[in-house]
Amino acid sequence: MRTRVVSIITSPLRFLRWLLGLLLRLLRTLSTKLAALLRTSSKKVAGLLGRPLERLPTLSGKPRIAVFAVLGLAVVVVVVLALRPGPDADKEVRDTLDRYAAASRDKDYQTLCDDLLASELVDQIRSAGLPCEVALRTGLEARRNPTLRVLEVEVNGDEALARVYGGADGEPSGSATYRLVHKDDAWRIATSPGSAQFPGAGP
Repeated sequence: MRTRVVSIITSPLRFLRWLLGLLLRLLRTLSTKLAALLRTSSKKVAGLLGRPLERLPTLSGKPRIAVFAVLGLAVVVVVVLALRPGPDADKEVRDTLDRYAAASRDKDYQTLCDDLLASELVDQIRSAGLPCEVALRTGLEARRNPTLRVLEVEVNGDEALARVYGGADGEPSGSATYRLVHKDDAWRIATSPGSAQFPGAGP
């Protein structure tokens, strides 16, 4: 009976020890390869980082576990930061849409064409045979007091989708979705509801 109890207690410990050993061997292999890569890519970088990495396989016990844990955590942090949109992306998209709403309300077609609409959309408008500002004035001059309220923003890398609610005097209000793209360090509106040639004609 005593032997059985001891076996029940020690079996999980042996398994964990084996698993930890396997993980350490894998990390040791990776660190050795990384050190070799650093040596071949840049002598200066290798001089700063290569020698400490070369020492990793010689570590043992708790120091080795601590070093590998720190390295693993650093890799996770780098990956998360690389994949996550910038902390201000949501706010920048909302600011762009607020400026778009203000320019539409003020009938500032120059700002719309130069600063707020994506080049692909401006090219599409010009393909009708009119300058961007003239085309927007033709399509939007009759709108009175247009409003636009941002409900939700979803950022995915250099693209964003924004669900908005708005309308104008004498027109029914409703919700719609705008697509924005990030180019030249700014968010620009690539598509919007309403006429394809005259963005802002909806919702």
